[in-house]
Amino acid sequence: MKLKKMVSVLGLTMSLMLSSSLLTDCTSKITEEQMAQLQDLRRRESQLNQNISTKNAEISKVEQELNARKSELTNCQKDREFVKQKLAQWPNVWPD
Repeated sequence: MKLKKMVSVLGLTMSLMLSSSLLTDCTSKITEEQMAQLQDLRRRESQLNQNISTKNAEISKVEQELNARKSELTNCQKDREFVKQKLAQWPNVWPD
């Protein structure tokens, strides 16, 4: 009984060692088509990274413009409130 178990464990170990050596000994070489595809993918990656950088710069510009417009809106609202307040006090708007 122990002999059968030992033989099966030894056989399993040997088969694992054999399969791992076969897998590691065979190295696949890249084909010309795969190399061209890899170069194309790298070129596309570079272009996409450049596009991302450009869009991030555009986002910064748009955010600055948006903040400027918000500031103008705040100033306009303050002026509007001032005018409303003075209109509410009409005709005694300005003290004598």
